[in-house]
Amino acid sequence: MIETALVELIDRATAECAEQQRADLHGRLRQIRTRVLDPTQLVLVVGESKQGKSALVNAIVNAPVCPSGDDVTTTVPTLVRYADEPTALLIEQEPARGPIALDRTPVPIDQVREHMERAVANGRPVTRGEIGIPRAVLQNGLALMDTPGVGSVSSFLTSTTLSVVAEADALLMVSDSTQELTTNELAFLKQATALCPNIALVMPKIDRTPHWRKVLEVNRKHLSNAGVSAKLFPVSADIRMRAMQSRNTNLNAESGFPQLLEFLQTELAGQHEQFTRRLVAHNVSEALTQINDSLRAELAAQNPRTAAETLVELETAQRRAEDLRRMSQHWQKTLNDGISELFTDIEYDFRERTWAVLHEVNEIFEVADPLMIWDDFIRWMQARLTDAISETFGWLEQRQQRLAEMVAEQMPPQQLSCPPELNPVLAPDPLDEVPGPKLPTGADYKNSDKVLTGLRGSYGGVLMFGLITTMAGLPLMNVVSISAGVLLGSKSLKEEKDMRLRRRQTEAKSNVQRHIEQVIFQVNKDSKDTIRAIHKALHKHFTRITEDAQMEISQSIQAIKRSAERSAVDRDQRAREIKQKLEEITVLRRRVTQLTQNRITAA
Repeated sequence: MIETALVELIDRATAECAEQQRADLHGRLRQIRTRVLDPTQLVLVVGESKQGKSALVNAIVNAPVCPSGDDVTTTVPTLVRYADEPTALLIEQEPARGPIALDRTPVPIDQVREHMERAVANGRPVTRGEIGIPRAVLQNGLALMDTPGVGSVSSFLTSTTLSVVAEADALLMVSDSTQELTTNELAFLKQATALCPNIALVMPKIDRTPHWRKVLEVNRKHLSNAGVSAKLFPVSADIRMRAMQSRNTNLNAESGFPQLLEFLQTELAGQHEQFTRRLVAHNVSEALTQINDSLRAELAAQNPRTAAETLVELETAQRRAEDLRRMSQHWQKTLNDGISELFTDIEYDFRERTWAVLHEVNEIFEVADPLMIWDDFIRWMQARLTDAISETFGWLEQRQQRLAEMVAEQMPPQQLSCPPELNPVLAPDPLDEVPGPKLPTGADYKNSDKVLTGLRGSYGGVLMFGLITTMAGLPLMNVVSISAGVLLGSKSLKEEKDMRLRRRQTEAKSNVQRHIEQVIFQVNKDSKDTIRAIHKALHKHFTRITEDAQMEISQSIQAIKRSAERSAVDRDQRAREIKQKLEEITVLRRRVTQLTQNRITAA
């Protein structure tokens, strides 16, 4: 059977990787072996955030299985496959039971997103979600995986997506038709092609873009210039969903999905064996090439060296070790200085934004009565504070990326094979935790109090003007004295109302200021926790790189010393062993070549 031959070839290549102590190549080939034995046709749906990946998956299976929308971002891969009854699982790694052990937790299918977000927030090692639904498009083994955003967004999400690319039969790269492929998208496609050469470009949102045909042709040229072979499918998920609801065949054809489904169900399924051959050939060939290059370099090193050559190599390796120590000090200082600046800048940035809010609050309550606008004011203030928090933490996201780049500049270029895995910075919501400002007191100005205020003000007017008019022979209570009393009473009542208004305005300003100070305190705590997590992640990443480099240099120094001590007989013996191993690898590479020619046979 073809599967037996492929598995045997993978096992032979895996054994060579293990013998050469290449754990990275060994792990990748083990992934490929698992895929060969799995009849599922795994198709990854990849692309940058907000391109419509989740909506595309929903439209293909005609069910809202993946949360989608402008306010939703996929952070954990979600696998959608066939099942007789709707089911949903959270898949977690359980290191306590071994690195490949998985824990499967059933969850309600309509609450997958909530359970996934809660698990991630609690620090559980969620690797993906799995959803099973009864759909004909999935019945023949097709499985779709919605993946986190790649390219211009967080490097953590990109690495999360790339980690499953090697397991895929094919990729659907999603780039909406509102604009042509970006540099980041093309870079990701080149990177992904090295792991999975079977790619199709899906361009959704053609219903929102009148010039999508022009974008289609531009994208076709971009792919050709980049050396990426891919079919292109312009589609509209919105039109597809409306067509399915109304069972309108013409509308469904207009959506572009029939061609995509034909590709998935017929062409992809019909070429599953060929895709599997290409997947195995690509990954095995790459692994054997790296092993072959390593052995040839070792074979060249078996030539006898003079004492002077050995001394030069040893001094060079020792200088590299010294340079690495200095580099380690530099990047640690850069990181510590950057984190200190980050603490100060983020705290100042948020305080500056809240000062602007307080200034607007003071302007509002210089003229407005808190009693008349309080509910609308609270909504406005919460919206302004929410915007300030989002802007501050958005800036923190940019600063963490810049800090990672600054530290990376201190590292040797050959040591930066992968970016640091930084978690996306999520803005907190402290407004639910901090009690809101209280409505100012003094709102209840009873009519009886108003009457007493008016009487107190009018008493002096009646008495004063009554005494003056008695000198003219008029009684104490006359038209003049009563009019004066009414006038002064009204004035006293107005002054009392104004005084109460100013007191309410002052109290409102004070209450709002205390509330904002509490928000500042909570946000500063959250930002400091986030910055400490960034510090920990960056320090861990670059420490690992430094330690790997130190280990490489140490092994190089030991190899030079062993080489200097090795006799001519030992060199000849090792050279013969390497030549024999190169011949074996040549035979394996020849069998890999036969894969793409459909002539692979069991050994």
